[in-house]
Amino acid sequence: MSCKVIWPGVLLQKPSKIHSLSYLLLGYYIASLIPSIQSLSLEQKILFIATFGSFVGTLLYYVKPIERAISFYFILSKKNETTPDEPYGDELSFIIHKSEILYSSFLQDERTKINGAFFFAFGILTSYGLLQQLGASQLYLWIQIFTAMLLVIGFHEIYLLIKRKMPIVVFYYNYYNISKNIPLLEEAIKRKDWVLADKIREKEPELVDPVFYYNYFGTPGSEVPKMGICLKCQKIMEGSYCTECGEKLKKKCHKCKNRLVENGVTIPKYCRYCGEEIVTNKKA
Repeated sequence: MSCKVIWPGVLLQKPSKIHSLSYLLLGYYIASLIPSIQSLSLEQKILFIATFGSFVGTLLYYVKPIERAISFYFILSKKNETTPDEPYGDELSFIIHKSEILYSSFLQDERTKINGAFFFAFGILTSYGLLQQLGASQLYLWIQIFTAMLLVIGFHEIYLLIKRKMPIVVFYYNYYNISKNIPLLEEAIKRKDWVLADKIREKEPELVDPVFYYNYFGTPGSEVPKMGICLKCQKIMEGSYCTECGEKLKKKCHKCKNRLVENGVTIPKYCRYCGEEIVTNKKA
């Protein structure tokens, strides 16, 4: 048994400058909302906001509240750990956690968008005091509507990250040493072409859904279905020939070349893909 190894350091990368700046700006903004600084001079306000804002920004940078919440979701869903599926994975396979993949450089832009949506929403939602000072408190209703839109965008980005993008990046890390299409997949992910990345994944169905693939084909790279029909004995079985009469099993439709047997034990009379009748005098 071999241990599947991922290059060291490939999961984590230092966040972009704009990502780090978003934490600092939020820290400065929170500091400016503290009522007690209103009585300070301009120089004192600048010093206080810079000092306290840097502290809050740095704290948010290390705590990463949004990312922590998403990671907590993965842990609660009990689907945080991922390994290559059988027969590619075993008890010695390198376990990768989705909560670690979340911090991958591939998802850096996604994290920035999500943080930006929530931080910006929090900022403008707490701007009522500033609007009052400017005599524009009547705009606060529109700001609340805009905030709701930002929150919807933020949650939608989280949904896309979890349901659409995360499975592709998980596939990349799990099959890094197995898939022959990793270079193409990596390039597509870097370009944020998630549709193309999905298409590249589909080129290797034995990796995307190994259980279905092996129930159907049996071995990697095989173009011959695993299950076939003995039209003489009227039975479905594995192999190339019937074990009871020696008749060659019929596995593909002679017209469209698709498999005849999917799930179940009922022998079809017609091909489910093209409607062609399944008869004994036509070759499999």
